[in-house]
Amino acid sequence: MSILYDFAFIFVALFALGFTIFIHELGHFLAARQRGLVILRFSIGFGPKLFGWTRNGVEYRLSAIPFGGYVALPQLVDMGRLEGRREIDENSNHEEDGKNFKWDDVNTDDDNEDEDEKGAKPKPLPKISYIDKMLVSVMGAVFNMLLAFALSCVLYFFGYDVSDAQLTTKVGYVADTVERWNPLVSEGEEVTGPAKKAGLLAGDEIIRVDGSPVENFMDIQNRIVTGKEQTAQGSRLVYLTIIRNGQEKELEIYPEVFGPEEMRIIGIGPKETFFIGELSPDMPAEKMGLEAGDQPIAIDGNTIHSFYQVVDYLSQTENNQTIAFTVRKGGEKGPEKTYDLVPVEKEIADGTSVISRKLIGFTPKFKTITTYPNPLTLIVRRVKDMYLTLTGLVSPQSDVKLRNMSGPVGIVNHLSVFAKIGFKKLLWFVVFINVNLAILNLLPIPVLDGGHMMFATIEKVRGKPLPIAFLERAQMLFVVLLFSFMLYVTFFDVQRIFP
Repeated sequence: MSILYDFAFIFVALFALGFTIFIHELGHFLAARQRGLVILRFSIGFGPKLFGWTRNGVEYRLSAIPFGGYVALPQLVDMGRLEGRREIDENSNHEEDGKNFKWDDVNTDDDNEDEDEKGAKPKPLPKISYIDKMLVSVMGAVFNMLLAFALSCVLYFFGYDVSDAQLTTKVGYVADTVERWNPLVSEGEEVTGPAKKAGLLAGDEIIRVDGSPVENFMDIQNRIVTGKEQTAQGSRLVYLTIIRNGQEKELEIYPEVFGPEEMRIIGIGPKETFFIGELSPDMPAEKMGLEAGDQPIAIDGNTIHSFYQVVDYLSQTENNQTIAFTVRKGGEKGPEKTYDLVPVEKEIADGTSVISRKLIGFTPKFKTITTYPNPLTLIVRRVKDMYLTLTGLVSPQSDVKLRNMSGPVGIVNHLSVFAKIGFKKLLWFVVFINVNLAILNLLPIPVLDGGHMMFATIEKVRGKPLPIAFLERAQMLFVVLLFSFMLYVTFFDVQRIFP
């Protein structure tokens, strides 16, 4: 039953990704049809055909390699090389006026290729303008942005729940130690937390990272991970501007890298509001009278900013040490009450190992807030995040690498995870994917839409077309590079999913 449950969400994830690709290609298709271009094929996926049909001279198909899709537009680019064959006559000039052109001259049926080889060669295709090329190329990204905006409007009208920790810029936890990645030591090296060493405190509010304003904790983490600052000696560096006791203060922090992906970390977590969820039987919290719904606010007189802070504090207590645990009874507006508790040591499962921890016996229930994000604001945030990632990839000072990216396998995994959380969270992530896909496809790289626009612009400046042989070789080279990149990131996707 559990396997069927997981497969159901994987199917939902595949549908969501497939729909995103379909919308992108639909943008090209409709633009090409409106501009009067020859359309041979509308394909979801690359490579050999799994199944399909032909209608009004256009072949619609699902192909074997699910790494994207394409609309075959021979006047724009010859997609035949992706299928191991030619779709336009090598001797024809794609800038001919095409006065004798007929739609029937274009072969759209794979089974009739021999007939063309034995008979007359296909007639030259009609010339298309620079505007045609640019409009058709850009409309895939435009449609992805339109879908992202439409889904953002749905989220705006109906709202979706997030934990208050996602919306805050306040620090709730500062780790005493973090694990520095060392490929020779599987569990990493434990070192003093960078934020702890710099003097950051729980309760501090972060207002800028490396001089850029931040809106929420996800923004903070993303700017740290994609950071490019370094010292004169080449050490990693991040500048945090904080507010503490009403005073603005700037901290220099020297991040460590964590895990095999070597992501920058400084050892912090967000401030979060939480309540007692479930009480464990025969444990100190239940025995002393704590109840579900109580809000922990202090431990031994220290204000509680996050659940991790409680876990960390308990781990440092002595055996049989009594702690003063203060809560608001019944929630945020209830009266305060302090309990004297003695943590007990228990062995608990942690992944594949068993560890010993000091506990008082409750699980947290985190506060959620229904948010109604402005559609344009949501999309602009995603654009900014993508900009940080792409600039991090090309910057030698950044620790962002290609292996940190997600391919189709990783995207489907994330989609299935969000689908399990809820439909609105799934929509939020589909917005994220559509914005990313739109931006990536506009990069000036052959095979991508931005590459077609780049070649069209070069031809416009030159005043004559680029040689077909050059275009084909450039296209095939980058097809190989694209598939190699997909396989590369898929390898790391699988490692992340099945560590």
